[in-house]
Amino acid sequence: MIKAVNISRNFGGNGLRSTDISLEKGGFIGVSGASGCGKSTLLNIITGMLRPDSGTVIIDGEDIFKLSSAARTALRAGKIGYIMQGSVLLGELTVLENIILPARIAGRSPDRAKAEMLCRKLGIDNVINSYPSDISGGEYRRTMLARILFADTPILIADEPTSNLDEESASIVRSMIKEVHDKGVSIIAATHDSELLSLADRVIQLQPLR
Repeated sequence: MIKAVNISRNFGGNGLRSTDISLEKGGFIGVSGASGCGKSTLLNIITGMLRPDSGTVIIDGEDIFKLSSAARTALRAGKIGYIMQGSVLLGELTVLENIILPARIAGRSPDRAKAEMLCRKLGIDNVINSYPSDISGGEYRRTMLARILFADTPILIADEPTSNLDEESASIVRSMIKEVHDKGVSIIAATHDSELLSLADRVIQLQPLR
């Protein structure tokens, strides 16, 4: 589904060394490495949000950096759910409204029952009518995960999905990621979480540029 060959990005001495990565349908790749070795850069390149200095990224047979920016965005929206470290919820919307927002943007009638089911599984069903400013950090992160899973994309890319979470919240997130993988979703997760890495089929260890 995803094949990245010789991708690299240098930010004045920091960044991503030349790296190859291949994600097959239903696969689960863990990405580890010290802070600053390019884990987030790798994910941003794979999702087409950052252009590499070298290399190519092929998703379902398409070289994504030969596509227009609009086409690349459409491909990402249709095929990839991306949990970014800096993802934010819209403060004027409730938890439930944030989760179903992508469906509304796409012009689809959102399945409220599906959204509520995800909230129950992620342990945030008690805050679905609350606003982001009124929920805990763990609930906030789980809401972002619910929004991504609600989109039901065949690929899930996650950047440190359990970082800065208490163990209960981290355990819930791990369980949900395992569940969607067991259902056939292909996953790449960059993380320091050894328990999450243990769920992967294989782990890629990134090295710093210097």
